[in-house]
Amino acid sequence: MSDGLTPFPESFMFGVASADHQCEAYDANFEDIRDVWERRRAMTLRGQATDFWNRYPEDIALAKSLGCKMFRFSIAWSRVEPQPGQFSDSAFDHYRQVIETIRSYGMEPIVTLHHFTHPLHVEQRGGLIAKDFPTIYASYATEVARRLGNLARYWITFNEPSQLIYGYVKPWWERSYFMPPGLPRGASMSEQMSAVGDLMRNLFIAHTRGRAALKQFNPDAQVGVNPMLLGLPLWLQKIADSNITRLRSKKDLIAQGKRFTERALLEKGQVDVVIATLTVNQEREEQVAFSEVYYLAGEVLLVKFRSPIQELSDFAGKKVAVVKSTTAETNIYAMLPNTDVEVFPDYEDALRALDYDQVSAILADDAILLGIIQQHPEEYRIVNHRLTTEPYAAAVVKGDRFLLNAVDQAVRRFKESGAWSQSLHNHFPGQPIPEPPKMGRRSTLGDISGKDTLEDAGNSLAKPGTALRRIQDRGYLIVAVKDNIPGFGYRDPKTGEFSGLEIDLARTVAEQIFGDRTKVQFRPVKSEQRLPLLRSLVSIFDPVQKIFSILSTSLTSNWWHLGMAGKLPEFLCPKECVGQQDFVGFDYYWGTSNLQIHRVKQLMDAAFGRYNNAPVWSGVLYDMLKFHAKLFPDKEIMIVENGCVDVADGVKREEYLRQHIQQVQRACNEGVKVLGYVCWSLTSNREWGLKFNSASDFGLYHIDLDKDLHLKRIPTQAVATYREIIEKRSV
Repeated sequence: MSDGLTPFPESFMFGVASADHQCEAYDANFEDIRDVWERRRAMTLRGQATDFWNRYPEDIALAKSLGCKMFRFSIAWSRVEPQPGQFSDSAFDHYRQVIETIRSYGMEPIVTLHHFTHPLHVEQRGGLIAKDFPTIYASYATEVARRLGNLARYWITFNEPSQLIYGYVKPWWERSYFMPPGLPRGASMSEQMSAVGDLMRNLFIAHTRGRAALKQFNPDAQVGVNPMLLGLPLWLQKIADSNITRLRSKKDLIAQGKRFTERALLEKGQVDVVIATLTVNQEREEQVAFSEVYYLAGEVLLVKFRSPIQELSDFAGKKVAVVKSTTAETNIYAMLPNTDVEVFPDYEDALRALDYDQVSAILADDAILLGIIQQHPEEYRIVNHRLTTEPYAAAVVKGDRFLLNAVDQAVRRFKESGAWSQSLHNHFPGQPIPEPPKMGRRSTLGDISGKDTLEDAGNSLAKPGTALRRIQDRGYLIVAVKDNIPGFGYRDPKTGEFSGLEIDLARTVAEQIFGDRTKVQFRPVKSEQRLPLLRSLVSIFDPVQKIFSILSTSLTSNWWHLGMAGKLPEFLCPKECVGQQDFVGFDYYWGTSNLQIHRVKQLMDAAFGRYNNAPVWSGVLYDMLKFHAKLFPDKEIMIVENGCVDVADGVKREEYLRQHIQQVQRACNEGVKVLGYVCWSLTSNREWGLKFNSASDFGLYHIDLDKDLHLKRIPTQAVATYREIIEKRSV
């Protein structure tokens, strides 16, 4: 026992989970919207994933060996309905076998009908916000119910509807939509919030119809949904919930959404745009908003032409130069761990040190070093080994949505018109010209439906009060550029003229905004000046603005369960949908017990898939259980997902499980009717396009998805912990 707590009742069920897109191998014949989304956005593709499609008997046996009584999986809609109204007998036979295997081990199947993804043909008909979506979904759910409904008791219609909204709205501090489908580039705040309203209503109606279909074929079916709950103190969550319960019309929802989608721009930095060999990385993405990628560079080493150095191993013990505030400064210790590093303020000083043999090489982007070689033929050469890929993009202040859209349009035009290739040919004569980079940030509906939805606004006047309009009223654009990188950004010391690929791009942006390529002023910058010159002097208030944005809108409310409890306006949750659930499901992962800015920032990062330092707070799980027990006194509660990456907030996965299951045990001891706890997840999986590493691996059993061709399931320390808790029915 723990702290005087009595064990869980015999009826309490522990379980584990998997999901189709994250675990089943990719099949080009049955692509879903996530497959297209991840490919178009240059994310990590699922590939073989865990090969659950073939390895499900092994994984179900592992769950049984833990002592589990529940096993959750999801049906791939794209497999069972590959074309509208055409259902696959073989796919249904497969899922029947999965369910029967689970039951043969004495476990209850929990079947999810929609786990963040659906067929392309559904999206091509308008997707989740289409007027016909509830009918489309009901047809699918009815077929599943007819074929499989009598085999399983527990069903989930929609996985985390609270997260699905982020395919239609993005906060002002995020560059892209968090998940598919994304709205067309440049979608206004009103269009985003209107789509969110349509989505909420459609999900309630579709769920209600899906539940009716399941109960038609299995009257004992227990049907629910598992919204993701944000781990805020309960008093604060109630404030967030009040934002949606007091709405009276869709107009109110749209007006409220302005706080989430548009940043209050109080004071501007000294430049409008930075186009200065700036590499996109996660740290910078937290500070500024990036355009589409306009050039793919790579870090390489520059040595003297007659240097004996030929291979990376030749640098052991030697001194290498890097320039301050570049990605080379950040990366060099990981790439060349046995070298001595010296940091210089600029490339001129680094080159001088190389000339005088104070260093053996310079580590920098090849785009920068090629220009140096061109200026000094037969003096320098590049060691033939690219160490990294460095995507260059233009940067603007976060929240300047209209300006960012104009820059994106200019970048796209620059690449696709032939101007990009011509610029490289002009500035690097004799060098082979690559294809323009295609790894843009195309988070649009067009990516999935096959239609390009980027609208070209030309040089029409922007909305009054926006940053773009202030630039237009000023009459010229201020762009931060390099003046010492031949071929990219260079100022002739004799004439003062600027030239280079990035200069040509800046002029294209000016043409996009004003219809005149000459309406641009260049501000030369050193590497360490690029972001400080761009950022607003009041950017220190951004975290406070984010907190306000989160807590002052409906988007972070517990809107699903408020709808089920009859507390939402009818335009979001029709009366016929109220109470249409058989159990209360929810997911919980991360939380913070206070409003310290750094803790809230960690929570927001985790909400958008950055789990490296997600805040761990188990206490709110107890509060949530008590709250939902009071909201739905006649319903049992299921914790549908709870789990942890290897380490979060300094807490290892096994300790995370102890802390959170103990809070569930505490609530059960006080009479809360919790029917089960499901750990996410049984094995490592493809976590929605993220790179696979310890910060995206929730598996009790580890699988080296990138390197192990055999996909061996290796127990982590958490396996023994979870097995012991299940066996003792107590933490």
